[in-house]
Order: sequence, then C-alpha cells, then structure tokens
Amino acid sequence: MDKKVVFIHNNICKETGQEVVLEELFVEQSQNLYWVNYEISTDDEWEKLLAALPLSEFEQRFFTDKKAFPRVEVVQATGLYLRIPTSNRWEETTYFIHLVLLGNIVLTITKSEGETLDKAYQQLQAGVKLEGKEGIFLLMYLLEGIEEHLINNYLEARSIINSFIKSLESIPDDQDNDNVVKIKGRLMNITGQCEEFLFACTLLRTVISVSFFPAHTKKLLNDILDTLAHVEQSMHKLDKHLEDQLHRIDSHFRELSDKRLRILTVLSSIFLPLTFISSLYGMNFEHMPEYGYEYAYPICLGIMLFIGLGMIVYYAVKGWFH
Repeated sequence: MDKKVVFIHNNICKETGQEVVLEELFVEQSQNLYWVNYEISTDDEWEKLLAALPLSEFEQRFFTDKKAFPRVEVVQATGLYLRIPTSNRWEETTYFIHLVLLGNIVLTITKSEGETLDKAYQQLQAGVKLEGKEGIFLLMYLLEGIEEHLINNYLEARSIINSFIKSLESIPDDQDNDNVVKIKGRLMNITGQCEEFLFACTLLRTVISVSFFPAHTKKLLNDILDTLAHVEQSMHKLDKHLEDQLHRIDSHFRELSDKRLRILTVLSSIFLPLTFISSLYGMNFEHMPEYGYEYAYPICLGIMLFIGLGMIVYYAVKGWFH
C-alpha cells in the first residue's frame, strides 16, 4: 500500500483543517509522508520555525545565510537541505525556496505568496502517485514541480519575446533598445535561475551517490538534470535572438542617422555656393561693377538657381536621396 502524503500549510493540515504542531511530527511514528509548507516574510517567523526544527545550531545557519547562491547540504546525517532559486513569474525578482528532508518529512519554505509549488500541490490533490515510499521521492517530486514552474516561465518568456520580435518586423521605428534591454534582463533572470538550479541538482547528485538513498532516485534526478540542461540551452538561444534584435535595431537607427546626415550634407552643399555668392555681393565696397548693371540682380538670381538645381540633379543621379 502506498504511503499517504499529508500536506500541511503554515501548521494547518489541508485535509482535516486541524492545527499541527511541527515538533510532534518529528517524534510521531507514522507511515505517512508529510509535506510541510511555510510562507515566511519576517525574521520572527524564521526564528520561530528554526527553533522547531531538530537541527544543530550550525545547520540552522543554512537558512539565515544572506549569500544569494544555491546550496545543498547534508543535515542530521541522513537528511538534506537545499536552497533553490525561483520566481513567481518570469519577469519577477528571484527568491529562494528552502527544502529540508528529515526522514519522512519534507519542509518547503518560501516567501509569502509564493506560487512555485502550487501546481505540485494541485497534482497531489488530484491523486498523483510518487515513484517510491521514502521521503526522498517526495523531495524529488517537489524538485520536479520547481522545474516545471521554471519551464512554464521560460515558455511564457518565449511567447512574449517572439511576439515582441514579430512586432519589430512591422514597426521597427517605434521600438528602441531600452525595450529589448529590459526584456533581455528579465530573460537573464530566469536563465540565472535555471543555471543555479542545475548547479544545485548536480551537487545533489554527488550527495545521493555516496549515501543510502534508493538507486531509483538517481534516475529521477538525472531526468531533472537533462531537462534543465535542455531548457538552459533554449534560454541561451532565446537570448541570442534578442541580441540579434539589439544589433538589428542599432543597425536600423544607424542607417536612419546616416540617411538624415546625408540629407543635411546635401542641403549644406547646395546652399554653400549660394551663401558664398550672397556673401560676396553683400560686401559694401563703393566700386563694384555689377552694382551699376541693369540686369545684374536677375542674372545673379538665375545663376544661383542654376547652381542649386544643377546640384540637386547631380545628387539625384548619384543616388544620394535613396
């Protein structure tokens, strides 16, 4: 008979609605598996939870370590502690999920209103069966839930990025580098989560390979690692597409700038000789023969018009206006 998974959220059993004392679970001789989830947002909640865990003072420091990196540690000789990065949605800031395996109990500790493990809970409620009866299989199931959430974030990012890239093809003049850089930064966020998750699972594989955990857990973990490696490659490809769009936008705006500069150059070169002529005859010398000639003014205007039109025709033939 399969062991039953009992889900407890913030000390309330979801099945019975009764309050559960965490300390009593560690001394209870039950055949069930317990998934105990906490959403914590204050230091007081952290301290209260740590006081209830059967961990040494050194092991409790894993939870309060301010260094933002993934971690895998052995606790209480046969237990595990993991710290995995995640975010509710692909554009949000990363936070860490803490997972603790102690016998038949798996604790998950997240920030308030964390959504990463929601689907894993829903699937358990729908009757999903674990691969084995030990607590390590429940831990692997939750790691798969974190992985699936990461994949969903990637798929959401891919959909939004592909739509954004498609919009660039139709109205590139309305876009700028800031939009691409913003999306690229968000993609880097979940890419970093994937890389750190992959690193943590690699450490976990090293730990369980030299311990008494069932051999089948190694296959489950290898499947997670293979999937994470594939997702990581896909994210890098998506990042490469965004990088190409950055270059495309840069090239587009350089081309627009060159075109504007070319037009300004043409206009300047047309008006330069006309400016010279007007400046020449704007000098106030007493003896300038042209001043006394009856048709000097229309002839001068005609020459200026001829020069201007001639240069416009010349630049048009040379293709400067394209």
